Amino acid sequence: MDILRKGNKDLIKDINRYTVLNLIREKGEITRTEIAKKCDFGMSTLTYILDDLQQEGIILEGAETSSTGGRRAKLVRFNKDYGFVVSVKVEEEQLLFALTDLNAEIIENTSIPFSSEKKPEEAIELIAKNVKNMCENRDMNHLLGVGIAISGLVNRKKGTVIRSTMLGWENVALEAMLHTHFPDIPVYVDKNINCYTLAELWLGEGKQSNNFATVSVGAGLGLSVVINRQIYYGAQGGAGEFGHTTIQPGGYKCHCGQKGCLEMYASEFYFRNRGEELKEAYPTSELNDFHFDKVAKSARAGDEMATELMGKMGEYLGYGIRNIINTFNPEKVIIVGEGLHHRDLFLTKIDEIASQNFFSGAGFETEITTTSLEDPAWLQGAALLVIHQLFQVPIYEEEQTLLR
Repeated sequence: MDILRKGNKDLIKDINRYTVLNLIREKGEITRTEIAKKCDFGMSTLTYILDDLQQEGIILEGAETSSTGGRRAKLVRFNKDYGFVVSVKVEEEQLLFALTDLNAEIIENTSIPFSSEKKPEEAIELIAKNVKNMCENRDMNHLLGVGIAISGLVNRKKGTVIRSTMLGWENVALEAMLHTHFPDIPVYVDKNINCYTLAELWLGEGKQSNNFATVSVGAGLGLSVVINRQIYYGAQGGAGEFGHTTIQPGGYKCHCGQKGCLEMYASEFYFRNRGEELKEAYPTSELNDFHFDKVAKSARAGDEMATELMGKMGEYLGYGIRNIINTFNPEKVIIVGEGLHHRDLFLTKIDEIASQNFFSGAGFETEITTTSLEDPAWLQGAALLVIHQLFQVPIYEEEQTLLR
């Protein structure tokens, strides 16, 4: 269990420093006078904090403000290049890597082939080798952390992959294993959809929202819920497994062992399951490959079976999103994932069904939208696992943050 620090002068000092630092980071550039007003600090206290942060190199003197007749004020700005982060996304057939600054802006990125049949030890060796390669021409002392996005059920606090069906892993202590290669560098692990949600929270559609849900659709189905600008994790880190809620009792067998899971109906799995059953009803259909891209291509070409599959998948997803809205009452639902490349084929059906929720009947509308971020957002989100922790106010003992 996390132990709170004692309320003493050191804690108050840290709270004040992080309050100022996070304001500067949020604004990019700001004057000392504006900081003093927003933080309600006296100028002597603020000067002490700013001098300390500037000496550390975390903030820099910026340009002067334009003159309005009085003395020009100097801006202070956040030094996004104070350090860097390496992020990793583990996929079924490749490992993706990115090196980012402290604003999660990607400086460089690469990918290498991978096989989901590899053992965890082999994966760690590949990850460690390529993290080092990314940092080859940089000072490793400025590597502030490694963030890993992975498919499956993850205990974020322990950095353990409890179960990943895609990889066939169970109880893999990913963080501890990577620490054997980087003993002094923080490592954070979380599931893919939570990483993407961090990117939405700080860079995308969630920037102005306190409560929202992110739904990924494609080969599988994912959900992450943000409550008061914090991702909700649940007791074991497994919150958001709405793909394993039952939509059809006794229905298609899911890889989790249950029957009738939503993921079997509102993702690519549905095309495979239902497609085989529909072949006799559509003898002229040439659809034999049930990957998302292939079904979408056939639907656009006028294939009736593909059109039915795509429409029905959107319908099931609409019911799933309606249930999210009824359960969490979010301000908005953001749809993400590779399935969005074919949004024109199913979004109308989602809107039609999901908009008929309990809250709309009471006069409250929930915005259903799609992400404005690009594919690198998965890696930016993994980087934000590290960055988000670095800028937390260190109220717990043994908490690793930027200034402590």
